[in-house]
Amino acid sequence: MKTDAVLHMVVGPVGPDNPRNSEAAIARLRDGSLLLGWTEFYAADGADHGPARLVGRVSQDGGRTWGGKYTLVENDGGCNVMEVNFMRLRSGALAVFHCQKNSESTDCRVMVRTSTDEGRTFGPATQLSPDGKYTGLTNGRCIRLATGRILLEAWEGGDAYCCLSDDDGKTWRDGARVRPEGGPCYEPACIELTAGRALMLMRTGLGSQFRSLSADGGETWSAPEPTALTCSASPVALSRIPTTGDLLAIWNHDTDSPVKRSPLTAAISRDEGETWERFRNLEEGAHDRWAYPAVTWVGDEALVTYFNYTGGLSLQLRIVKAGWFYE
Repeated sequence: MKTDAVLHMVVGPVGPDNPRNSEAAIARLRDGSLLLGWTEFYAADGADHGPARLVGRVSQDGGRTWGGKYTLVENDGGCNVMEVNFMRLRSGALAVFHCQKNSESTDCRVMVRTSTDEGRTFGPATQLSPDGKYTGLTNGRCIRLATGRILLEAWEGGDAYCCLSDDDGKTWRDGARVRPEGGPCYEPACIELTAGRALMLMRTGLGSQFRSLSADGGETWSAPEPTALTCSASPVALSRIPTTGDLLAIWNHDTDSPVKRSPLTAAISRDEGETWERFRNLEEGAHDRWAYPAVTWVGDEALVTYFNYTGGLSLQLRIVKAGWFYE
């Protein structure tokens, strides 16, 4: 489907030996091209703990067309590797953060690798989370604050927190953990606000995305509170619209839907996440479901990745003009 405001394509279709393509992120390379990375499940039924590797494709034209698929990180886990996050380091290297899943529910580790050849190859992994725990990431995360500190959003045991680095990724430590009073949270997304604050939105089973604020660069967080971004338990993508400075959230606005993870909705905030408006669906209908959005801005266009469920879990891309979110 193509209009003046939206271009839609399937960038990771499933096949006979590839039941799921999901959880994607996009990195801008130094020559202006784009690297799309995602989790490719290559056997079994595509369950979260099934065999999977990280793969990529490169676009030279702002995401309109994509080159051939290649492997970013081969599966070296007991189950899989998944959940792509990119970060450009000040050294010039490109970092990829991901999970190494070694069991279905008890052993998942946060890893980082770096590339000095613009994502063609990645070096050996460094482990950022402890053994013996199930520590998760979500795709399309990781931010750098104005101070230079890197925040990598993580979760474990129903708590949300950030892995912090003040030396461009050479060393890491964990910030304080946070969870809503009413129950556990997962898969946080962060963004820097004005006046040196940071906002965290977190997946819960409490009826909405909950929010928490940090005034110390992710070291500590305020008590979480519900937002107007009502939903079932599914993650949000959070970004800043470069042409206006407003915040953009994309999530499953589905508490009243008989089919969870439908619709996939966008909303904007003109007041740094205090209130949300201009709710508009990117995808809707009981015929399908959509999940795990991530957003990369290229000029005035949002490149939104997510996957659908009907006919197999295929990776989707929508290129959306900034003005569409205000209509």
